[in-house]
Amino acid sequence: MTKSTVPPSFAAWLIASLCLCASVGKGAPTTGESGEVVAADPALDMVTALKARGPHPSLGDQAKVFGRLVGTWDVEYTDFKKDGKVTHRSGEFIVGWVMDGRAIQDVWIVDPSGARKDREVYTELRYYEPKSRTWPATFVDPEHASVTKFTGGAVGDDRIVLDTQEFDGKDTRWSFNDIRPGSLVYREEVSSDGGKTWTLQSEYRMKRRGGPPRAADALARGGIGR
Repeated sequence: MTKSTVPPSFAAWLIASLCLCASVGKGAPTTGESGEVVAADPALDMVTALKARGPHPSLGDQAKVFGRLVGTWDVEYTDFKKDGKVTHRSGEFIVGWVMDGRAIQDVWIVDPSGARKDREVYTELRYYEPKSRTWPATFVDPEHASVTKFTGGAVGDDRIVLDTQEFDGKDTRWSFNDIRPGSLVYREEVSSDGGKTWTLQSEYRMKRRGGPPRAADALARGGIGR
């Protein structure tokens, strides 16, 4: 996949500013084995400041668009190459409210496979834009110092579609499909004819870790329980 390249220093700054750690809350004071209070780690203050328990009230029903994805998902990644080769990998997709519930951030993690020893980590920050009634987002790939911007929103009750033209001028469509409380299918497609036809590049099948959320949890996420 070809991405929009930006200076490494900018990408490093952005990922540091946006990164939502999977261990949210570790910046808070904890109790040691003997009952003493252990001071918070200042290095995690940013993580603690970013996190939010749920969506900001100003989002209204729009909170449901991505709020239903909040949580941790186990992912089976499948990528289709032009030469017909198909690769399978595993990983995680972690989603949470940040910045007082005015934005949603997600972290994509791909487990090491083959000769690769390090995991792959990517992040996105999304926010609602009232005038266009869409959700602009910024995708950051710190390893390759690249940033991609796209926008979109809900299409029906069980689909979210995001579009960008930042990949060699081609239309690229990223979509969450068949969204259920405990599962969904994510697809990346590309079009060379203005959206008349689409070629599947990737398909990620996800299952929510811990099973579907309870009704009360769904409301806190701003999600849709069904």
